Amino acid sequence: MGGALRGFFDVQRYATPSRPIALRRVEIGFDALHRLPDVIMAVGGERRTGGIVVLSDTVPKKRLGSEVTELAASLASSVGPVERVTAVEDASGVHADDHTVSSAAAASASASVIVTVGSGTMADIGKAVAARLREPAHVVVQTALSVNGYADDQSVLLVDGVKRTTPTRWPDALLADTQVLAEAPLEMNLAGVGDLLAMFTAPADWGLAHLLGMDDLYSDDVVAMVREHGPALLDAAPLLRNYDVEAIELTAKVLTLSGLSMGLAGTTAPASGAEHTVSHLIEMAITRQRRPTALHGAQVGVATVLASLVWQHVENHVRAGARDMRCPSDAKMRPAVLRAFGHLDESGAMAEECWRAYRHKLSRWRELHGDVDELDGQHLQRATRWLGQPAALLAALRSSGAPTRMSQLDPPVDAETARWALANCHLMRDRFTVIDLAFLLGIWEAADVDAILAQAAAMEGGL
Repeated sequence: MGGALRGFFDVQRYATPSRPIALRRVEIGFDALHRLPDVIMAVGGERRTGGIVVLSDTVPKKRLGSEVTELAASLASSVGPVERVTAVEDASGVHADDHTVSSAAAASASASVIVTVGSGTMADIGKAVAARLREPAHVVVQTALSVNGYADDQSVLLVDGVKRTTPTRWPDALLADTQVLAEAPLEMNLAGVGDLLAMFTAPADWGLAHLLGMDDLYSDDVVAMVREHGPALLDAAPLLRNYDVEAIELTAKVLTLSGLSMGLAGTTAPASGAEHTVSHLIEMAITRQRRPTALHGAQVGVATVLASLVWQHVENHVRAGARDMRCPSDAKMRPAVLRAFGHLDESGAMAEECWRAYRHKLSRWRELHGDVDELDGQHLQRATRWLGQPAALLAALRSSGAPTRMSQLDPPVDAETARWALANCHLMRDRFTVIDLAFLLGIWEAADVDAILAQAAAMEGGL
């Protein structure tokens, strides 16, 4: 199972002069955490003018009876003085917003090395703190197989309540201790499978955007470095329930590769398309209600099945003759965006933030295609070579024990919120996906959205 990734630890093998990788060291395996002192010296030795900050949250994390954050602090103390910093939390947990990042940065200002211990949100906060302070070396200790965002130079941060991918900074080192990962909650590790399922839809969105002139960063090589491991991931997924060491290690490696791909591309597009936007909208809606959200990767897994069905929907209509792409005016779309998101924030800031990004996308489209253009069917054919089939994606979720329906998420997502997110996800940001194409082709009306959801429900993967 792991043979395809032999030699993986040399992350620089993926770098080029035009695409450097500042992540200098990756340790994945049993006892990786115990290499923390050596790693701190290797990546932070030249900056050892201050202390070491161990940044984490209050969520318990265990390794063979020890608390992981305490163990990390103890190990780090063999190198130099250690200060513990706990991220700001509210009733629904830690959020990667400016207040949290600013507070953590202020508390870490004197550090020469920051060791961030946690899962995806903490990694995003840690990368943002390190970027803001600039000087400290940054080591990420990954505590679950939950997302792919540990190994890149970007963070998903909340801007006026809207999730935005923001350039931050590569970590200097990443430690993924397979014993720590094995003791993580199973639902978090299965969420990583859901997050990685996006490799079967997001690259098609990215390729389509490139072919239509809406993305200048697309790279076949960057897609292939992750996508070639798709079959091995699907084989490993059902073994995670049995805490299979090889399956855990392979999943950790593919997650790291996925993070590297985003850093190399300079965008999250290799791993984040329509399926992620659906998840982001669900999280935005529920967070504004001050309720806990389901795991991001688990939502992405379910949304990936929906995204693959949208691709089929578009392909079917294009074969039937739908080719005219009509771009509506700003005068029509601004009220539509404000209606879609206005109920989430009485101040209107969230809706205006979404309109700012969507207006940029409309402007670029008009510069390239005008108000009306005809779709080249070959563009669609070329983009779909990266797609996975909905039934296969659903089977992968089911065999691993991951949620296959929004109602199975913990906490569950109600049908109204799920439908709203799918219907409006193209209005949230400036990234072009298959749902933007469906909208421009005139096949993203209420009846089209309902048809996708009905089809998913018939597969037992819908609401």
